Amino acid sequence: MKTVARITLKVGDMLGEDIISNHGEKLYSAGTKLDPKALDRLARHNIMAVTIMEDIDFAETHTERVKLSDDFKQFKKVYYEVLPQFRGIIDNLVNNKVAPPMDQLMGIYVKLASNAKNGEILLDYLRNIPPDVDNMLYEHQLNCGLIASVFGTWQGMSKADIFTLIQCAFLYDIGKLCLPRDLLYKPSKLTDEEFETMKTHTTLGHDLLSSVGLSGPIALSALQHHEKGDGSGYPNKLNIGQIDDFAQYCSIIDAYEAMSVPKTYRYPLNTFEIISNFEKDGIKFNKFKLNSILYNIAKSQMGLHAKLTDGTEGEVILINQMHISRPMIKDVNGNLIDMNTLPDTVTIYALF
Repeated sequence: MKTVARITLKVGDMLGEDIISNHGEKLYSAGTKLDPKALDRLARHNIMAVTIMEDIDFAETHTERVKLSDDFKQFKKVYYEVLPQFRGIIDNLVNNKVAPPMDQLMGIYVKLASNAKNGEILLDYLRNIPPDVDNMLYEHQLNCGLIASVFGTWQGMSKADIFTLIQCAFLYDIGKLCLPRDLLYKPSKLTDEEFETMKTHTTLGHDLLSSVGLSGPIALSALQHHEKGDGSGYPNKLNIGQIDDFAQYCSIIDAYEAMSVPKTYRYPLNTFEIISNFEKDGIKFNKFKLNSILYNIAKSQMGLHAKLTDGTEGEVILINQMHISRPMIKDVNGNLIDMNTLPDTVTIYALF
C-alpha cells in the first residue's frame, strides 16, 4: 500500500484503509474501488491524502511479491547495469589473456549485494532475474559469485575467505568460454564425443587462469569443480580428501545455481525440490559443507505456504535437520504434518 495525494487518485484505484472525514464520518471502507462519484465526494470533503492498494498487495505468491517489489526492481536495474562490465572483464581474460582486475570484480559484487538486505533475499532476487541466452554463461558466473557470498557467510568463513570464494565462483567456469559456441548452445543432447570435449573446460579454465597468475584456489576451483567425493567426477576422479576446499564449495554452488536460477528452457525448481536433489546426490559432495548450506536455504522458506503432491496445503513451520527436504507443515485446519512420516512420493511441488 502507499499513501498518495487525493488529487492524484484515478478511477479504479482501490482503498487500502478506511477514509474518515474531518468530522469523524466513515466515507469509504478499505477495499472500495473508486469511481468518479467517490472521487468527487473525497474532493468535497477536502480529503488531502489517501492510502491505496498497489499491485504487490494483490500478489498471491511469494515469487509475485518479489517481482513486484521496488527493492527487486532496483536490484534488477543494477544487475543489468553491471552485467556488461562483468562480461567485458571475462571476455578480456578469455580473448586477450588479461588477468581480471579483482578490485573491479569485487566492486561489482559489492554493488549488487548492497541492493539486497540479506543473503536469503539475494538468493530470492537471483531466482527472479529473467535469463538472456546471449549472456547465459556470463550470468551464470555472475550469479555464482553472488551465491558464494551467501554460502560463505552461512559457513562462518572469515571475510578474506569469503572474498576468495567469491573470486573462485566468478571464474571457475571460465573454461567453457574457450569451447566452440555451437557446442555450448547445442539444443539437443551431446554425443559421447562432444561430452568429452565439454569436460575439457575444467583443464582449459585451469590453464588459462594459471597463465595470468591466478594459481591456488582460483585455478584449482576451475580444475576440480566437477570432481565428486565418491571419485566419479572429472578430470582426475579425485576423492573428497583430494579436492580443494574452495573447489568443493564451487561444486555445490554450481549445482545450486543450475537448479535455482531460471534458464531459457525451464523455470527454477522450488527450494525443497533443490534440497531433495542434493540429498539424493549427497555422497558426491562434502556432507558437512552441504548440509549446513541446505539447512540455511530451507530456513529461508519458513512461513511460506506449501502445496504437496497429495493435495495438502499448509505453512512451513519447522525444518527437519535429518531430512531437510521434508519439513513440518501446519495445514489449513491447524493440523501438524511431519513430511518425514509421509510416503516418499509426497513432496512439496509449490511454495507461495
